[in-house]
Amino acid sequence: MKNGKEKWRRLRSKQFAWLYTMIFSFGIAILMLIALCLVLHKSNHITEIVIIGIIGALCIAFVYGKLKTTKEISKQMETFIRRNGLCQPNYAIKQGIFGERSIEVMDYYPIVEYLKKKHKNVFYIRIRMDGSRYAEQFRDLERPLANMFCTICTEKIEERGFLTYGFELQPQKQVKIQSCKDIPQVGKNEISFSRDMAWNWKKCPHFLLVGNTGSGKTQLAQYIISCLIKRGIRVIYCDPKNDYEMRHFAENCGAMYVSEEKEIATTVRETEEEMRKRGKELDNIGIRESDFRPLYLIFDEMIAFSKIAEKKTYEETEKRIASIVVMGRSKRVYAGLILQRPDIAFIEGAIRDNLGCRICMGQMSETAYKMAFGSDFADVKNLRCEIGSGLIYRQGVDTKPREFLAPFIEKGALSRE
Repeated sequence: MKNGKEKWRRLRSKQFAWLYTMIFSFGIAILMLIALCLVLHKSNHITEIVIIGIIGALCIAFVYGKLKTTKEISKQMETFIRRNGLCQPNYAIKQGIFGERSIEVMDYYPIVEYLKKKHKNVFYIRIRMDGSRYAEQFRDLERPLANMFCTICTEKIEERGFLTYGFELQPQKQVKIQSCKDIPQVGKNEISFSRDMAWNWKKCPHFLLVGNTGSGKTQLAQYIISCLIKRGIRVIYCDPKNDYEMRHFAENCGAMYVSEEKEIATTVRETEEEMRKRGKELDNIGIRESDFRPLYLIFDEMIAFSKIAEKKTYEETEKRIASIVVMGRSKRVYAGLILQRPDIAFIEGAIRDNLGCRICMGQMSETAYKMAFGSDFADVKNLRCEIGSGLIYRQGVDTKPREFLAPFIEKGALSRE
């Protein structure tokens, strides 16, 4: 994992006992000095002692503030480690000033490190997989750790000798869009969904958007279309449902809208032909990529198209879309699929794996998550229930699906400057 200038902090058993000892000792020392001055009738020195005490307290408060987050994480991790039997303490009897007492001796304590990245809104817990049975138990503790920190796990990274979990520092805040001016400004090829969530449609091409009615799917689709068009990208929207709201939106924002069977089939064919034409141009020049004007073909509900189209027309259209998904990236021709359910009858696993950005809105079943994200992520869950929440997975960016909160868009906001 690349950490830049940030350094990992080792978390140890009773790591900050020295801080509490220092605070307690400093307080006792100040009180004793004041008491001594009163006994010796040196009241003229009390003011100086109080000033020293205030300065010392401010210094301690500064150190305490700097270490606050690390201290809290360290305390929580130690509690977690002890409760789950992930360490091996022993107790020895030692002779002290006040007689014999029991001293804890830690025979084994896992090597756990902590790193905070505010700019990514993530903190990491890294465990050294040292071959012990204790360390191996950390492999399946993603959900318990997230529950303990009252957050969500955003990443799980396995490297040589290390296992790293990434957790969200602060819950995502929903971006409110009242006009086009409120759309967050990010990189040239990016669409921002929240403060720390953006999608680079060029590096992570093609998208899948899944969600039931009422989950906020339509608003998110409109937001994506609006952002693409404002970046000079040509957008074609295929809608076999012939939804009036989407037709009105597309025609007003500059997207091409088609809804009839023949229109859709012809448009998809022409888009694929454009992709192949660009491919031939690249072959003639002898290069792999060129800066063609990007074209995004968005298809809303293949299931609906299968109901209105003839079998042959549907199968040909489906193959052409699959061709765009597999070969369109280098020709700057992209595809977006919008579905209520990512059924394998309408989106094969091989096609799904080429969809760089996948978003599931609302609460979905384990089967639906498996079809959208793959069998490795069938057990993921959306722990938020508000409209616009869901899960997102971006190839090359996320190691697992993570929490997602779509912007809240006021009615007509995307048409207001």
